[in-house]
Amino acid sequence: MSQESSSQDPSTVAASEAPQAGKASRIGATVVLTLIGGSLLWYFAADRFTPYSSQARVQAFVVPVAAEVAGKVLAVHVRNDDDVERGQALFDIDPEQYRIALQRSRSDFESVRSSVNASVETVAAARASLQAAQANQVKAEKDAARHEALYAEDPGAISVRRLEVTQATGVEARSRAKAAEADVRKAQEAAGASGDDNAQLRSARAAIAKAELDLARTKVVAPAGGRVADLRTEVGQFAQAGAPVMTLIAIRDLWISADMTENNLGHLEPGDEVAIVLDVLPGEVLKGRVRSVGSGVSSAQQAPPGTLPTIENSRDWLRQAQRFPVAVEFDATEAKRLGKVRIGGQAEVMVYTGDNFLMNTLGAAYIRLMSWLSYLY
Repeated sequence: MSQESSSQDPSTVAASEAPQAGKASRIGATVVLTLIGGSLLWYFAADRFTPYSSQARVQAFVVPVAAEVAGKVLAVHVRNDDDVERGQALFDIDPEQYRIALQRSRSDFESVRSSVNASVETVAAARASLQAAQANQVKAEKDAARHEALYAEDPGAISVRRLEVTQATGVEARSRAKAAEADVRKAQEAAGASGDDNAQLRSARAAIAKAELDLARTKVVAPAGGRVADLRTEVGQFAQAGAPVMTLIAIRDLWISADMTENNLGHLEPGDEVAIVLDVLPGEVLKGRVRSVGSGVSSAQQAPPGTLPTIENSRDWLRQAQRFPVAVEFDATEAKRLGKVRIGGQAEVMVYTGDNFLMNTLGAAYIRLMSWLSYLY
């Protein structure tokens, strides 16, 4: 009997173990489904409350530097990657021709001033001639009036010829006076306004100012503070006016341009806190804030007037999400860590749109994981 009790039927053992295996399978499936469902819920909620984008790049204002006057380069004072301040000398243009132009404009000014002074004297002379002509006119008119009165009282007192001569003299005097008036106006027009209002003098002074400005522009200085990049000139090269020869990157104002999908923008507002991961700084998470959200993007090429629009048929099962640029600025406390940042460098950003503790904690863990993964790629 003891031997029979110690040995159990295999079918009985299998029957007792089957419910336990089925229960374990159900528990495993439940855990897997729970994880999948939770991941989906977190993914959908994260798009709204902690939007993330890996399509982000470092941006900065880029200032092309060009000489404003043409000439041969005499000296270059900077090299690539040099940090410069506003007003710092970058390179020099040969100033000799501009010195000559300045001397010529000053000489022209003196010539114009002498000409204007001569014109003023001409006006004075014309006025004197006018006064003389007017005096002769008055005298001739009085003589004519006197002779006409005598002839009217006694026709035999003077001859008709003498009367006609005096009358003709009066007419001639009036004509000379009118001619003198015209000469005065002509001299005044030629001389122009007096003093500093004279147009010729103003033009000559403007020529001097332009020559001085051109001479000053032979020393090209930094229009803003930044870092020198893409230097393309050397001593002896001829620099064209307006043709950029280097670039200044305003590294003191860096920001991230992140392309966010349209459904990411529902709760996103300027000022929201942002976590930033840069490929150049793997393992580190930097702080930032949303500066601005793009108001629009170009949707498609517009058909020119007078033509028909071209329709592009999409055969995808799901349409692609539209993305909008979001500008993210670095926190002021991160300035020391931005020395190695390069314009155009890749970045990843996550925006915390509210005070949701659970979503923010999960988002912080995810962006930290991405910062570690940046060591690998």
